Amino acid sequence: MARRGFAAPAQRFALLAAVQVALVLLALGYGCQMASARRVTAEQRLAAAINSTAKATRPVVVTITEDIVLTRSLPLILGPIVIKGGCGRRKCVVDGAGKYGIFQAYALPPLCSVTIENLILRNAAQGAVYSKCDLKLRRVDFTKNKGASAAAVGNGQASWHIEDCLFEKNSASGAGGALYVSAAGRGRVVRTTFRSNRAGQDGGAVYIYGQMTGSYVFDRVTLDSNAAAKSGGGLFVVGTASGAPKVFVSGCKFSKNVATGGPGGALALSASVDARICHTSIVGGRNAAKGGKGNDVALLDGNYHPQMTVSFCPRKPSGLSLFVTRVPKLPVVSQNCWVCALPR
Repeated sequence: MARRGFAAPAQRFALLAAVQVALVLLALGYGCQMASARRVTAEQRLAAAINSTAKATRPVVVTITEDIVLTRSLPLILGPIVIKGGCGRRKCVVDGAGKYGIFQAYALPPLCSVTIENLILRNAAQGAVYSKCDLKLRRVDFTKNKGASAAAVGNGQASWHIEDCLFEKNSASGAGGALYVSAAGRGRVVRTTFRSNRAGQDGGAVYIYGQMTGSYVFDRVTLDSNAAAKSGGGLFVVGTASGAPKVFVSGCKFSKNVATGGPGGALALSASVDARICHTSIVGGRNAAKGGKGNDVALLDGNYHPQMTVSFCPRKPSGLSLFVTRVPKLPVVSQNCWVCALPR
């Protein structure tokens, strides 16, 4: 008869593995919920992967294969990571449960980069994604996130690329109901729809605090039925007094956007900005601004050097509802297709 005090080698190995997993989860603050490796949740695996970015020298790749409803805040992203959905023909869901933000990245590029693909991020409190790292979003749906912008790119040199995404029914108490950008790096939004987003200040869907070195591209973007409590029902871009960031609006469509408290129902530009509006549908889209001041476009506070410039291609649209703040140095509005080539 075998002595009870000694386990078989296989049993000892299984016990050791379970203890090691439990210790890792305890270190992350999750371990009290689970006692064995077989009971590790998708939320815990995601948290462990994020936690490992602190010492990562190459991107940590994590694939989510089932829906997740957060039960607590996820760790901060401190290094490079790729987060992908792997739910077959549908997109996996990460749900903030109306209590938590979802992904927050606070390191600095180029040491930190965040790529998120094929997911639905919804019901986040205080925003679904906040990043000071370089940010790439591909085929991500942001829905019903509240409190802060659904996606935000913070101060610093971070660049951002958003492609084939959907931002719908998000709301922010401040500016930028769906997307808020204050980073100095280049940014691009491609084939993306912003629909029914709300902001308590400027930029019902998108707010960009432009930097002198930045260029911002909106390529085949749809902005529909967004609303701002102040100006820029669809898109609001403010430049700086030290230089004019370039803003490309190419092949886009603005419809039924509303600025309930100020000018610029569809689009508002402020301070020193070099805007190129090319092959874009904006007139006749039932955009509306308070008092009819620029139902389509508003050019605000443009008394800076260099002057605000706005180029239309193929021409300034007939019937454009345009509001311009009365200042000594009025913005320069012209027809110019030479400036429409998008930067890479």
